[in-house]
Amino acid sequence: MDAVDQAILNKIQVAFPLDSRPYLQIGEEVGISENEAWQRVDTLRKKGIIRRIGAIFDSRSLGYVSTLCAAKVPEAKISILAQLMQGITEITHNYLRNHPKYNLWFTIIAESQERLEEVLTIVQTSLNSKEVYNLPAIQVFKIGVVFSLGSESINPNEGYSIPKHFPRYVITDKDKILIKQLQEDLPTSLRPFSDLAKGLEMDEGYVIANTQRLMDSSVMRRLGAILVHRKAGFTSNAMGVWIVPEDKVGEIGSMMAEFKEVSHCYHRPVLPDWPYNLFTMIHGHSDKECQRIMERISEVTGMKDYSLLFSYKELKKSSMRYFT
Repeated sequence: MDAVDQAILNKIQVAFPLDSRPYLQIGEEVGISENEAWQRVDTLRKKGIIRRIGAIFDSRSLGYVSTLCAAKVPEAKISILAQLMQGITEITHNYLRNHPKYNLWFTIIAESQERLEEVLTIVQTSLNSKEVYNLPAIQVFKIGVVFSLGSESINPNEGYSIPKHFPRYVITDKDKILIKQLQEDLPTSLRPFSDLAKGLEMDEGYVIANTQRLMDSSVMRRLGAILVHRKAGFTSNAMGVWIVPEDKVGEIGSMMAEFKEVSHCYHRPVLPDWPYNLFTMIHGHSDKECQRIMERISEVTGMKDYSLLFSYKELKKSSMRYFT
């Protein structure tokens, strides 16, 4: 990637232009023509650097529930469990991490708490163990995987503030049709919203206006490019976990969320043998870089009790599909 590709990716990760001619706007912002902007994005897609360009929704605003789970899984059962999880659509991410007790970490997004508990029971039954633990977010300080390429620093939450409360958004049948399409990859043409509208037998103006409405209502966190982080040069992925006094979690979580290398920051419950209550997801160009980031966060916040769990195998990574 050259500097122009990097500038384009920095912009469209945070906000792909919600415009009839998005590539004209992209081109104007980086100093190239509309057609060249489209060609560059198309090439980045074909190279597999861009996973998809589409909407990222807030599951809580849609009435869904989500959680992070930790499990103790014997080596002999990892492949069996991984195969099972591939077939469970509510499990979106599944990683092996380097921890002596909790080596399997996965996320669940479900349409109800009952279904979430059902998925947990399925996993426990398959594992023949109760040592699969639910660690739901108590407080969210940051959420948004974007990668700052080149020297530019970008804010994943630009234009979006995390709501303190998540009242269920009233979704119409027409909204569901639009949401189901926006969660997929946008058409690869010069006029993606026009083509999307034609496929839905809707007016382009309606599609653009109502996509904006979903964003203004915080139902949609952003419309942007999701990158394959390893192909973008971020080859290390680690979960930094911290022991923070409960009365300082709000202050420290807000400080940690300010680091550009931190993509997610959550307050979560502890377990009898898991004392860590603040979670930060970190992406870097190497394991050593992730370690240096953790050390820097520790110096700034004064928090000294932490652990770094590297992802050494990605067993599943998928986007949630709502209303399917």
